[in-house]
Amino acid sequence: MTRTMAAALWTLLTLGAVEERPPVKCMENSPERHGEEGCSILATRPLVGSTRKPIYWHIDRFDSLEAATRAAGPDSVPAEAHGSVWLMTVEPRTDDHRGGQHVAWIGPLDLPAAAGYTMRVQSSLLRSGTTTPVHTHSGPEVFYVVAGEQCLETPETGLHLNAGQSRILPAGLIHRGRVTGATARGVLALILHDSAQPASHDLATPPSLVACK
Repeated sequence: MTRTMAAALWTLLTLGAVEERPPVKCMENSPERHGEEGCSILATRPLVGSTRKPIYWHIDRFDSLEAATRAAGPDSVPAEAHGSVWLMTVEPRTDDHRGGQHVAWIGPLDLPAAAGYTMRVQSSLLRSGTTTPVHTHSGPEVFYVVAGEQCLETPETGLHLNAGQSRILPAGLIHRGRVTGATARGVLALILHDSAQPASHDLATPPSLVACK
């Protein structure tokens, strides 16, 4: 075997190893909480507010966790993530940011019919090439990319997101996240789901998915 052939084989094996890296699943107190690769469930709680009016996911930045905690309402989650302090709230559209710096409001959120809803808020930090499991949710999932870039792969199309961009995925949509940039990707996410069903379901035999171009 020539040196050129050996180098090409080594490249293929290395790329294959990256592709075969196990997908990262979300859990409580994941390594993400310590600045390492992982996906953390920051909070899981029943939605208290009414859903009679259109509701949105509001994201505000604060100078300290203490200030964010004081400003939090019943459907708010204060948290430190990706080098900042955030207050993430599910409520109707509003201009009241509780003393924080407004970052985004995302919605309206299309909710499935249900007797009650649960909000799960997550923070993830994934390396280049890392994926999530192929999965669905029993309610809409909202992404806000804090840093880096990623592709949301679905059976129909690949949805590319850069830092500062957001996306709402409807309930039941089959998808997988893949970090496409050269640097790590940091994301905040909300799953607002039917309380009678699990928030997520991983697919054992997923269909083919479309990558971003």
